[in-house]
Amino acid sequence: MVDIAKSVGSSRILRGFAITSPVGNPNLGEEDEEKSRERYVRKALYMLTKDGERGRVEDI
Repeated sequence: MVDIAKSVGSSRILRGFAITSPVGNPNLGEEDEEKSRERYVRKALYMLTKDGERGRVEDI
């Protein structure tokens, strides 16, 4: 999905776990999964506070 986001000129790209689980990890237990999702949301919100840079990819 990162390549698609880059090709359309996205200025903020947050790499997900997998296409089927973009903001989570199904291999984690319920509590750890919730923490993982919260980290993704917090990172995404943080990225929105910064100036975008075309094609820049961030990881958790």
